[in-house]
Amino acid sequence: MRRGERFPADEAELGLTDVFVEQLVDLTAQQREDVLVDLAGLCSDPGGKHPLRAPLAGWNTLEVLGGHQRAVYRASVVDGVGLIEVLCLGPRSDAEVYDMAVALRDAGVLSEDELTDLWQALAILDVVAEQVGLDGWDFRPQPAPEGMRRAAVAAGLLDEQTAAVLSKDELEAAMAAGWGPDGPDPVAAVVAALERARSRASALDPDEAAAVISARGLERCGAMLPRAQRRCVRRAGHRGPHRSG
Repeated sequence: MRRGERFPADEAELGLTDVFVEQLVDLTAQQREDVLVDLAGLCSDPGGKHPLRAPLAGWNTLEVLGGHQRAVYRASVVDGVGLIEVLCLGPRSDAEVYDMAVALRDAGVLSEDELTDLWQALAILDVVAEQVGLDGWDFRPQPAPEGMRRAAVAAGLLDEQTAAVLSKDELEAAMAAGWGPDGPDPVAAVVAALERARSRASALDPDEAAAVISARGLERCGAMLPRAQRRCVRRAGHRGPHRSG
């Protein structure tokens, strides 16, 4: 994409190569967060400032870490949906990062098996979404199997509407921890479910947990993601990176 061009609704699927994620692991916690903030910002400004020439025509660079490093990425629109593919990170000086980018591109690191969704990367790097300016709660996961949902409802742990918006893992946590001295404890069940979803975040209080569950019933974005080939599960009207699950 050219300078000044924008993605539809400032939204995009954001994929990172496994090499790039490994490079982030080598940074400090604050540096990782800073780089991820800058990457998320590409959704609203994908044109960047330094488009590259052959042999990397079509690619661009993003200055990060105070301008000392550059991330090499490609931004495009596929079937009406934004797509950002981040290849690697390297020093700004000389041509080291570009030589690295050419080698990685030619090695096939942009295959589906070698790309990591931004949201998966957050979990790998132990970074909470809100620390990089994203709402980590505005999504609805794939629902748990119907039989599990019915069992949780029959046990008195959850109502049907709540059970319908929990994932399999979340529902398992609710069924394991949603009990008190007098039997089923629906509040404890919901809190346990959401703590399973965000184990690296601080525990929610009951009101916060109820608000998250309520928001999951709102309309979804639903954009078909070019690489994941799944619908975005974030709330309709979100800005920034799409989320496949």
